[in-house]
Amino acid sequence: MRVSLAVVVPEGSDLVGALERAQAEITVVRRAADLAELIAVARSGLVDAVLVAQGADQLGRGVLEEMARAPRPVGVSAMSEVREDRERLRALGVPCLRVDVEPLALAAAVQEAVRAAHTGRTAGMPVDPEDRDPAEVPAESGAPSDAPGPDPDRASGRPPAAPGLSGEAFDAGEDTGVAVVTDEQLAGLFADPADPVLPGGAEPDIADRPTDRAEERVPAPDDDPGDGAAGEHGRPVRPGTALVVVWGPTGAPGRTTVAVNLAAEYAVSGLRTLVVDLDTYGPAVGVHLGLTEETAGVARAAHRADRGPLSTEDLVDAAVGVRVAGGRLDVLTGLTRPERWPELRPSALRHVLTEARHGWDRVVVDVGFNLEQDEELSFDVPAPQRNGAAVLALSLADRVVAVGGADAVSLPRLLRALETLPEEVPTERVEVVMNRVRPQASGISPQAQVAGVWARYGPDLPLVAQLPWDPQAADRALFGGQVLAEAAPSGPLRRALRELALRDPEVAARASAGAQGRAGRPRAGGREPRRRVIPWPAPSRRTP
Repeated sequence: MRVSLAVVVPEGSDLVGALERAQAEITVVRRAADLAELIAVARSGLVDAVLVAQGADQLGRGVLEEMARAPRPVGVSAMSEVREDRERLRALGVPCLRVDVEPLALAAAVQEAVRAAHTGRTAGMPVDPEDRDPAEVPAESGAPSDAPGPDPDRASGRPPAAPGLSGEAFDAGEDTGVAVVTDEQLAGLFADPADPVLPGGAEPDIADRPTDRAEERVPAPDDDPGDGAAGEHGRPVRPGTALVVVWGPTGAPGRTTVAVNLAAEYAVSGLRTLVVDLDTYGPAVGVHLGLTEETAGVARAAHRADRGPLSTEDLVDAAVGVRVAGGRLDVLTGLTRPERWPELRPSALRHVLTEARHGWDRVVVDVGFNLEQDEELSFDVPAPQRNGAAVLALSLADRVVAVGGADAVSLPRLLRALETLPEEVPTERVEVVMNRVRPQASGISPQAQVAGVWARYGPDLPLVAQLPWDPQAADRALFGGQVLAEAAPSGPLRRALRELALRDPEVAARASAGAQGRAGRPRAGGREPRRRVIPWPAPSRRTP
């Protein structure tokens, strides 16, 4: 298999020369300085594979996603002297070897990565004695292996036994940690029964394989494994879960107020609820909930997802628990500083939101106003997109709550902003909420006036709620770090938000059945933060 390779190697390393001297099938055509340059080379369409021999600790889902966007399939392999990095990358489907690997074994890993990229399957993982589970190591190192074929658990990230290699292939007296392979063993080191084999053991040339992404597409690392009904690792999403995204145009129409209090109503109804602050311009969920020790929980979760598999327990550990009106909210707090927005890459956030749907009944996401997607045009190399978090959340949402203001400035902004919604957002999932409806801005009978303007000038989207102007309740809740169900439980704004929550069939069913307002019990690992001391007289139903 002839392969054109681009590499990132340490200065002074002879890795390239050793690799080319050991075999003639792989040609190194470019030495890149860093991962950004390596991505640019891959997206030029000039290489079949890339090898990361320096900076493997920075290799994650974001880089793999950029590689998957190349005009032709590109195999990704890596080298690292850190065992944790090798295990992490193998779990992401990247063959990763030690830095002192034999050139022939390295060549086999590169070729296996290319095969996997062209067939769309998970790459077979190299066998490394140092990385193997002691329970899987045979009692006698010289005994032949009983696993002649590929490991059926390959997709789980566990390194499978290499076909054609026995325990005799490893020299226990040398601390190399690599397999010493013959030419015959090299040909079958990462063989897969699904690979095409030509008569005489020949293999089709990479150049003869189709490279049109429409004909043979390599799934991106964050692609949904199906039609959207299944989440990460192919797990089906639990019935009854919902991802609700609250969005609105510029001008502070009240997105966070609606998101936090809508989530609180879900929690009071007994649903296990998670709030995710994905506003990359002005995150404020923590302030609305009075969190005095706010940390960037969403960045912590995204970092974990970018570097390897993500579990519900990881999200619980990154979130904070808040008691609200007798219920409980779990919160992935937003960025502590807006300039940290590059940490929220869509490739990692997709896994965060997918896993959140496995662990919570309702996931409420507060996103920023801007949906522009052309930021990459001003860079020579792939760059993070500040608005990617909002665009991704909207494309995954089961329900989009578009919040706008009911005045002569805010309402036209909402009308124009709705035209910028991504094409991936079906209109039947979008609901419009008008906030701060008041006679001073809309005239006599403000609700009728707003409904008439919307019917005449608005798009074919339902106007599901008009939230009244209640500044005293809103200010009291914000100043005290409370939700409206605590600060003004009988106020008109809280009642309107309660009605909005009751549009959810499960919330309505629980309300009609007289369900008590208790969310899921606290879980091990969840953190109970301190909230601000409330200077106002405590409402009668306030809970600590």
